Amino acid sequence: MGGLRVALVNFTYGGGSGSGRHALLLERGLRELGVDARVFHSGNVPHLRIPKTASLSFALFSSARLREFDLVHLHSPKLFPALLGAERAVVTVHGGEAEFRQKYGRATGLLDLGLRTFRSKIGAITSVMKFEAERKGWIWIPNMTDVEAIERIRPSDEKYVLFVGRNDPIKNYRLFVSIVRRLGLRFRAFGVEEVVPWEQVISHMKSAVCLMITSVWEGMPSVMLEAWASGCPIIANDLPAFRPFRDAIILTEPTVEGWLRAFNELDHKREEVIKRGWELVKEFDYRIVSRRYLELYDRVIGPSGQP
Repeated sequence: MGGLRVALVNFTYGGGSGSGRHALLLERGLRELGVDARVFHSGNVPHLRIPKTASLSFALFSSARLREFDLVHLHSPKLFPALLGAERAVVTVHGGEAEFRQKYGRATGLLDLGLRTFRSKIGAITSVMKFEAERKGWIWIPNMTDVEAIERIRPSDEKYVLFVGRNDPIKNYRLFVSIVRRLGLRFRAFGVEEVVPWEQVISHMKSAVCLMITSVWEGMPSVMLEAWASGCPIIANDLPAFRPFRDAIILTEPTVEGWLRAFNELDHKREEVIKRGWELVKEFDYRIVSRRYLELYDRVIGPSGQP
């Protein structure tokens, strides 16, 4: 669609945030397809830096800057006040209802209220998580990564067990620490113990013993795709988000004993899960996924430019 202007709205942009990385890659992919795409994020939109008000103030300040765009693509339902400045919109959910409930408690109902309030403007709701999309009747468009960029990064040649994620109870870093201590393993914890550039994380993935995803809930995490593209085997808790990809991940019950058993399976499953992960990740390259979003935008806006 020539001349299409799309505003992507997400509090984070790039860096270690999964949704921030998604927004960065989607902006790049859309621009390569000829779309005038721009990300509005906490680095270019003013907001209050008071706990529990940052996202709301960011959304409200964003809304005044979105009127000139043909379509607004919101990357979290908690930012729904931004839609005050939208004529038509797409909303992407990166987590799931269970994660929202755990993080926001009773406020989860306000998110549903916001989606209902702006229903007339929302042309489509998508989820990166296949299970959640099917359960809620939304559209599944997966998360994405840059396979070619990952291929260009050299391995670190240092063999560690890796944790990659923010310091948040959802990511369950305490379980990770319990596991590696029981096993006596050398580890790196990116996002918790140390923050390094994305390229350095990928470099370590390419040489890692494995990536451990100890989260109590996930959507479709970027680190899973990055590990697949890096040839890094993954062990993860048996969550709905991972079950469609169980042949590319070693799944376990969320207990230390379960994790010890899963780690002991790693040697004879390593090549199998690495091969399957590489086959899958090519489907989730940002160039392919961005085209799926553009096809959705065309359907939302319509051939005449009307919803």
